[in-house]
Amino acid sequence: MSATIKICGLRDKDAIDAAINFGAKYLGFVCNYPKSPRNVSPYKLVEITNNLPDSIAYKVAVLVDPDDGLIDTIKNSVDFLQLHGSETDERILDIKRKFNLNIIKAIKIKTEADLKQIDSYTNADDLLLDTPAMEKSELFNFNLLDNTNISSYFLAGGINIDNVAQAIKFTSKLDISSGLESEPGVKDLEKIKNFMKEVKRHA
Repeated sequence: MSATIKICGLRDKDAIDAAINFGAKYLGFVCNYPKSPRNVSPYKLVEITNNLPDSIAYKVAVLVDPDDGLIDTIKNSVDFLQLHGSETDERILDIKRKFNLNIIKAIKIKTEADLKQIDSYTNADDLLLDTPAMEKSELFNFNLLDNTNISSYFLAGGINIDNVAQAIKFTSKLDISSGLESEPGVKDLEKIKNFMKEVKRHA
């Protein structure tokens, strides 16, 4: 089994280069969400993704209830939109038809009952299971997944070098952000390298 890693919350060239060089397949950029220390403006996102080679990694804009104007600004700079708001399956289809972009829909999981949402987003190209505390390093409760097959979905929520071996038992698709930082919003290049090495040990 090979692992698919998405490194999220990227904001600068050094971190982007490290993510690519050490094998991340998805590069995530939190856009237009001022509450986040990882936030970049739509125009900054366009700037920092401008010269990235298309064939190495997918570029993902992480958004909360984006309007069409925001999507139109960034549509040529990314491959995926990752939606963390109250977007319905109908809205996902609307976005895909208007902008021809792939969609990852994030689902907030607090209890086992929340896993039923997986069947609600048939128009999404992929799903990401996360904790309700978006970007606050809350560890995902892996016990909730014991009776659910999530092998085809992304898993996020407090994943780091210390728990990646456990997380990868449920799915080979992992999303990591704060676990690779020296402080909120600042990626640590050494942590990126060591994390990716640890992933290869278990994948």
